[in-house]
Amino acid sequence: MNGTDALIALARAFDDAGLPYMIVGSYSSNFYGVPRSTKDADLLVNLDQADWKKLSSILPAGLELEQQSGFEMITSTRKELIRVKGSVFEIELFHLSKDAHDSVRFSRRHKVAIIPGVEAYLPTAEDVVIQKLRWSRGAKRPKDFADVVAVMQVQGPARLDWLYIEEWCEKHGTLDLLAEAKAEAAYAWEDE
Repeated sequence: MNGTDALIALARAFDDAGLPYMIVGSYSSNFYGVPRSTKDADLLVNLDQADWKKLSSILPAGLELEQQSGFEMITSTRKELIRVKGSVFEIELFHLSKDAHDSVRFSRRHKVAIIPGVEAYLPTAEDVVIQKLRWSRGAKRPKDFADVVAVMQVQGPARLDWLYIEEWCEKHGTLDLLAEAKAEAAYAWEDE
């Protein structure tokens, strides 16, 4: 099973079980921007104790939940790891945190066709920009900044809610990165 197939199977399992999730990270920026390869997928999940207990029983064949939790430093979020058997591909399940933007972006999630015939929950394009800028600053990962520029280029200046983006970037201290990303994306907007 390849990574995308594993992610689709997991999203379907979550939908079938009524478990709230959304696909974040590079898969969400690939959807709104320019696709790039990745060795993992990230889901933000809002599961109670009973949901966590039944998670192993709903996992599709070929997916295995690691027994030890991890911690994501940028947003202070707990995470679980799902391994894809026979592959280096991994799926990280990030717990919905009490972080204000984490809660808001989860409440704004929407179901979209990620490929023909397959729907899954994703954040909005604006929330992808906000979170990727935050990760770019906190983790100092150039690929997150490049993802933001790609999302801006593909979405164009008229389709993004700039006031919403700017409000969160101000709270996160990333307005300077937002300005840099807009400047890089602007050449693609000349025809709009």
